Amino acid sequence: MKKIKLSTIILITILLIYTIVSFYKLGNTKNPQTYAEVNEGEQLKFQIDSDQIIDYATVYTANHESNFSVFYSDDESFEEYIYDSYFEIPYSNMFQWNNIFINTSGTKSKYIMFQSNITPSTLGEIKFYDSGGKEITVSPIGEKSKLLLDEQSFVQDEYTYMNSSYFDEIYFPRASYEILHNKSLFEYVHPPLGKLINSIPIYFLGLTPFSYRLCGNIAGIIMILIIYLIAKELFGRERYALFAALIMALDGMHFVQTRIGTVDSQLVLFSLISFLFFIKFIKIPSQENIKKKMIPLLFSGIFWGMAVSVKWTATFIGLGMAIIYFVKFIAHKKFDYKLIGWSILSYIIIPLCIYVACYIPIINNPNSGIYYTHENKEGEEITEYVHIHDIKSFIYYQRAMYDYHSKLVDTHPYSSPWYTWPIMKRPLWFYVARFDNDTVGTIACMGNPAIWWLSIPTALFTLLYTITNFIINIKNKTLDKITKEGAIIALMIACTWLPYYFIGRIMFIYHYFITIPFMMLTIVYTIHILAKWKPKFDYSIPLLATIFLGFFIYFYPIYSGKPVKLEYIKKTEWLNTWDYDGLEK
Repeated sequence: MKKIKLSTIILITILLIYTIVSFYKLGNTKNPQTYAEVNEGEQLKFQIDSDQIIDYATVYTANHESNFSVFYSDDESFEEYIYDSYFEIPYSNMFQWNNIFINTSGTKSKYIMFQSNITPSTLGEIKFYDSGGKEITVSPIGEKSKLLLDEQSFVQDEYTYMNSSYFDEIYFPRASYEILHNKSLFEYVHPPLGKLINSIPIYFLGLTPFSYRLCGNIAGIIMILIIYLIAKELFGRERYALFAALIMALDGMHFVQTRIGTVDSQLVLFSLISFLFFIKFIKIPSQENIKKKMIPLLFSGIFWGMAVSVKWTATFIGLGMAIIYFVKFIAHKKFDYKLIGWSILSYIIIPLCIYVACYIPIINNPNSGIYYTHENKEGEEITEYVHIHDIKSFIYYQRAMYDYHSKLVDTHPYSSPWYTWPIMKRPLWFYVARFDNDTVGTIACMGNPAIWWLSIPTALFTLLYTITNFIINIKNKTLDKITKEGAIIALMIACTWLPYYFIGRIMFIYHYFITIPFMMLTIVYTIHILAKWKPKFDYSIPLLATIFLGFFIYFYPIYSGKPVKLEYIKKTEWLNTWDYDGLEK
């Protein structure tokens, strides 16, 4: 029986522990699945089964905004009624539990009615309470009203990330749900592959916080394995590969971004897998037969095509690989027609096929058309309805997506310029829930300060060492492996980060997510170089790992939403721009 290597055991241990921690309280597995959808003027009626007076209701929202007027009556027909108030559920509250106060005058009646003011209004479940928080039972009048009382065991007492959507989960799970059910699409501004992937567990498990976060969390686990393999390809030593995996496992942004039900996890995972196969390709000597180069090029292209089909920002990592490819090609000083042909197939034709194919569910959905407002040739603003049915409408659809991002004019208190991301000047506040005056659960999208701040000098070291060595190598007409490694890492950082200088729309620190793995690699690269000078530098690996772990544990409540004392949260706000304690400034 073959003996398992120690490095394999360590890697499995890292993956296993991270898996357990990441799945712990990922999200509830039960939420209402039947929704009542009503048009303007339609009504939802209920008979109040006791003489209790309704004070408020807990409502689970579905995939549409809602606007209802509230009426009371002692007559089921509501020929005589008392108008009380109205409530609305905006798009920012989709798939969430909300408390709404619906008896402003303390009316005591036998019946309550909600009448929709828009088309459509959609609710998932409702439960009524008196002013003391005691449940008031009601009986439904009509089939649609029954849908709001058929899953009462799922009703939650309070809003938390465990039972409700938060931040951009108001867009992506909704999009997955609407694609699955052939409904009109609210979110269309990103390619659909990530949303299609997230729809798989939603299809089998229903739409719950656990199901729409599942694929992202799995992607986060796999990413740790991929960066291990990338580091092993680059540095050739198990200790450095394991250290890279551990760094990613202990990073806060990695933990936060992969546990939220968006698509950035798939974007970074597919980008890193593409880069892994690309590294395998460039390590093959130029004089080798093309057959050895075909497989890594093919898989690199496939996964890059998948990444672009999740978000267009994957083009940045494609830019970096393209530059490296052409440098290698030019250095070979021989025009290889077969290699060029295979590369065109791998990086253009196949990715284009993947991109178009992921739109098939959108094309087959009769309700997936969008309204595209733009200027015509005469400079007049016009609005067109675009449903993909041919090449022209497909291009129009892409143009609408591009116009959204390029012309987005908005403000956000947690936006941040691209050049502030490495120092984490402004973490992005995802979520807050207040459990009492002194206990708060919060989630902030931010990195592990020990990792991020250390990666700044190590990135500079990587750049300067590479440039210095490159100059020396040029004089000697050689280019050693270490210089190539540093150049690759530095170039990938530049290509995935610096393009944001040219983007005018508001941006957030999570856009840096695709760059962070390469910043992590600079930490490993620096130790790799220093250890060549003095082998004892390798002993810094367990020391740094311990420091990174300590920081992760300290900031864990901020990464996870774990309820803690407000005083604890305030102690973690080290910079005056770190604001996620839930207090008004």
